[in-house]
Amino acid sequence: LLTSNCWGFAWEVLFQADNPDTSAMTVSTADPTSAWRALTGPGFDLIQSSLTKPKLISDKKLRNQRLQSGDVLLLWHTIASSNRPNKVYLDHVVTCIDEDVYFEKSGSGDNVPYRINTWEGITANFPPFVFNWEWRRLVRRNRNSPSIWQP
Repeated sequence: LLTSNCWGFAWEVLFQADNPDTSAMTVSTADPTSAWRALTGPGFDLIQSSLTKPKLISDKKLRNQRLQSGDVLLLWHTIASSNRPNKVYLDHVVTCIDEDVYFEKSGSGDNVPYRINTWEGITANFPPFVFNWEWRRLVRRNRNSPSIWQP
């Protein structure tokens, strides 16, 4: 049985929104490593990160001034490992709707809802002192980004 998760849902919504021939959407799923590579690859621009600007977490005006509807927020942490130092693990992805309002698949599985969540709700579930916060934007009509609908 195939079920969707947060990053598969965000990925598909963004690519279908950029496709002029969209008539239906297929919600997909992927493992965290593949999703991380896709969402941080050539198809997405880095808008801002809590690693370079920690104040983004506490300053609402600063956090929202560069964001647009459709931007994705990646929540991740590094795993200390002797054989793979600084390995990244993608924990969650949400899609920006408006100032501090996000749309998400709140986990994976058939009984986990799609929902609108607030900044307060997301920070309660993913404490900023544990996770890194990175906002990215789909590069529109990017020939270098992977997509099944591009020639």
